[in-house]
Amino acid sequence: MTSGNILENAVFAMGPNKLPIVQKEGHTIIRISIGKGGKIPPHIANHSAFFLVLKGKAIITSGDKEVELAENEYIAMDADQMRGIQALEDSVLLGVRD
Repeated sequence: MTSGNILENAVFAMGPNKLPIVQKEGHTIIRISIGKGGKIPPHIANHSAFFLVLKGKAIITSGDKEVELAENEYIAMDADQMRGIQALEDSVLLGVRD
């Protein structure tokens, strides 16, 4: 069993700070913290993903669209599609990938 505070010790740098929460065969759950103005540049990923904004606001690139998400909002993406994150505020996201 693992437990903790998902927002504890979040680092808000310009680049992403990734903290693996669970890594099992078939899925990974990760906390991503990014400082205001920081980003993960758009890239093609070969896995599906789900992102939930826990704190802050971010623009998520999904395919050829951009979606602005605030706290408690989420996006689910298919594999082999362009994706990226740009923090509009200090932000913490929960990411789940297969």
